[in-house]
Amino acid sequence: MLAQDEIDYLLDLIKILTDSKGIKIPSPEESLELQLQGKDDKEKFIIEVNRKGTINVKKCTFQTRHQKSIVLLRLDISGSPHRNPNGDVIHCPHLHIFKEGYGTSWAYPIDDKIFSNVDNLAQTLKDFLLYNHVEEPYPAIMQIQTLI
Repeated sequence: MLAQDEIDYLLDLIKILTDSKGIKIPSPEESLELQLQGKDDKEKFIIEVNRKGTINVKKCTFQTRHQKSIVLLRLDISGSPHRNPNGDVIHCPHLHIFKEGYGTSWAYPIDDKIFSNVDNLAQTLKDFLLYNHVEEPYPAIMQIQTLI
């Protein structure tokens, strides 16, 4: 289990997209993984855009993983409300942020100043990458296309 200071370090670390080709939002029933490297040259991350397992074309999950399996962030665009450990119910869209002792079991309402248009998956991916401190310039990100 990660300590909170390690989690904060990983979340705040400047990241670099290691694949420079254009990015296409996956079609429904597909997913996409983007490989990232920490600016420290030590840490590796994966950003996943998942549209699998649903017939709802608006449903999409964006997540940031560290060491392939540790989910640090998860943005749920559409889906069921989430019940936090304290009993509060958070409706979609919401953001899960890894918290020591709880993993990603806490969800928070999104800030529409950060996630400017969750109806546009390409824009949401750009916003999610910026939220993850992916360093600019990143030409592949500017070419993100939505295929629905």
